[in-house]
Amino acid sequence: MKLHFLGTGGGRYVTASQKRKTAGILLETKESALHIDPGPGALVNINSNPDYPRENLKGLIVSHSHLDHYNDAETIIELITESENNFCQLMAPESVLKGFSDIESSVSRYHQNMCNNTEMLENGEETTFQQLEIKSQQMFHTDPKCVGFKVSDEEKKWGFWTDTQYSDELVEFYEDCSVMVIYCSRPWKKPVKGHTSLDDVPKILENSKASTAIITHFGHKFLESDLQKQKALLQEQVSQKIIFAEDGMIFPGNRSLGNF
Repeated sequence: MKLHFLGTGGGRYVTASQKRKTAGILLETKESALHIDPGPGALVNINSNPDYPRENLKGLIVSHSHLDHYNDAETIIELITESENNFCQLMAPESVLKGFSDIESSVSRYHQNMCNNTEMLENGEETTFQQLEIKSQQMFHTDPKCVGFKVSDEEKKWGFWTDTQYSDELVEFYEDCSVMVIYCSRPWKKPVKGHTSLDDVPKILENSKASTAIITHFGHKFLESDLQKQKALLQEQVSQKIIFAEDGMIFPGNRSLGNF
């Protein structure tokens, strides 16, 4: 498995300014590719680099129904099904597919019907995509149906800790992952309800088997801070290798970036 970080920004202020792109992540395997959280700019950015596996895209995961995660989902579905004429699997929680409480569905029935397979991701749900196994759990976010998930093949298991307020209840789910991708919108000691701040990360990794943790989905306050200082503060607290993701980063690989 390989990750292409099309965008590493999150939250309304970064979405508006595009200080970091909000285009989400491509997970690439030998057989196919999966777009995770295709926010604003996902379609433009996937077409900006011929190395992105556009022609192998066969699915997408939308973790929850907030603009910086779902905005380009429908255009990515059309890219997969119409432009590339590929099989398409959509995986998303109830809030994205049907709406929940005052949250309206963020992928239309029309676009859901364009997909060959639609899977609702719920707490404890297990599903497959091509040769990958995906397990999801409910997070603690302002979209109450937001899910985090693990993606594994025969060799690797990677965890995606999505938007959430920290809770001890969530940690055990990720302890068997070899790599953790952590959506961390807030800098050290600057918490905000419903989101993860950098000082939560040591608790997430305390009993983890992960060798590497990738921090992404930076919010406005985080990007205004001294990123090198923030990274040093975290690295002092954990044994894992810490990577602050950058727009366009590839993992593993891309040794030209200073993070490696």
